[in-house]
Amino acid sequence: MKSNGFRRERELRRQESYRGHILHAATRVILRKGYSALTMDDVAREAQLSKATVYKYVAGKGALLLEILGHSFDHLRERLAAIADGPGTPGERLGLLVEAVLRSGEDMSHFNRVLWMDRAMLKLMRVFVTAPGKASGATPADRKLLAMVKHKRQQMIEVGARVLEAGIASGEFRSMDTRQAAAFVEAVLQGYMHLRVWQSDYPLSPAAAEGLTRFIIEGIRNPEASGKEI
Repeated sequence: MKSNGFRRERELRRQESYRGHILHAATRVILRKGYSALTMDDVAREAQLSKATVYKYVAGKGALLLEILGHSFDHLRERLAAIADGPGTPGERLGLLVEAVLRSGEDMSHFNRVLWMDRAMLKLMRVFVTAPGKASGATPADRKLLAMVKHKRQQMIEVGARVLEAGIASGEFRSMDTRQAAAFVEAVLQGYMHLRVWQSDYPLSPAAAEGLTRFIIEGIRNPEASGKEI
């Protein structure tokens, strides 16, 4: 039984390694050609694998994008969860969360810029902002991608809410609806990163996270609490 379990684990690691290799290859192709122009043949050539092997691990073009974005969200969520459960005051952990989100956005900025300029993604964004049930022309793959993005962003908001709850419990933050407050913080960070994608070619300033954290903290600080400034 132990031998069978070891073989299954080894096979899962091998599959994950292949899938990661394919996703990295697809990311490079998207950066060069855009998402609309990408083909599975392109991905196979970039990964130096047969097309049949690529299809063994990824169902198709739509699944590629789903997994690329999903892996990016998962990696960030894991980082945020480690910070939320780590040492430091709630205010200090909130600052680290802000810094991690900004750094992730910076790492993905070129890829996001390419996606947002792609005609297929512009169409998808129209679906994203349309009220449920009123979007026309949305494919099942489109809806699956958008549902995944919403779900994973909500997971990260929940992580932020945990830190805010800890701050309320410690007396560092005032009483608030933590989920709504975390959603607001996420919106602030998303807006900041969106502006950087289109307006900034210079590196992310080390002071950016500190400045945004101060802005956020001033809105949620418990006025009756004493202690050092953040």
